[in-house]
Amino acid sequence: MIRILLTRLALFLLPFALYALYVYLLRFRPNTVRGATPWTGLFIAGLSLVVLSFLVLGFTEPQNTEGVYVPPYAVNGKVVPGHFEKGK
Repeated sequence: MIRILLTRLALFLLPFALYALYVYLLRFRPNTVRGATPWTGLFIAGLSLVVLSFLVLGFTEPQNTEGVYVPPYAVNGKVVPGHFEKGK
């Protein structure tokens, strides 16, 4: 779960990091005037990447919901994860 959250956070922060890199590289060009920071555009770009990741995940993950759900249970001290079994 934490991996998924960190991935979404990284996708959201990616436009901000790219803009920071752009501003850093712009410092080396002489006579360059920089305008205001486009916070709204960066926020919308980051949010769009997160929404796109949800869509890609929804279309690419297998939807194995056919059959009967068996909840997680313990066998000899080890947890067997929940799964779907073919219906009878």
